[in-house]
Amino acid sequence: MSQNPVFDSSIPVLTEVVLEPAPPPQADSPVALAPGEALAPAETPDDAPAQAAPAEPDWNALERRIAERVVAQLQPQLDAVVRNALASAGDQIHIGLRQAVEQIVAQQVAAIEFGQKP
Repeated sequence: MSQNPVFDSSIPVLTEVVLEPAPPPQADSPVALAPGEALAPAETPDDAPAQAAPAEPDWNALERRIAERVVAQLQPQLDAVVRNALASAGDQIHIGLRQAVEQIVAQQVAAIEFGQKP
């Protein structure tokens, strides 16, 4: 059984949502030196590790950023769906109200024609 899933190009794929912008260059990036100039060695305490272990990612912040991006990308589509639903509901209310008013007026006219008190 082979199913051919429909691909909607307006819905972002996960890689479009998760990709982070390139981080700014770090302070310890290579620096151009003038001829004859040397870098001074970094001063670190003997008991401190030379390189700190990378921090564990903040999963809550990552989840929040992904959710914000998904909502931002889908918001125009959601707005259109809500707008159409509200327009349809408004039309249905208008039609129902019009029919109710016509029915009440017809009953009142019939009551007056036959000499009944409204």
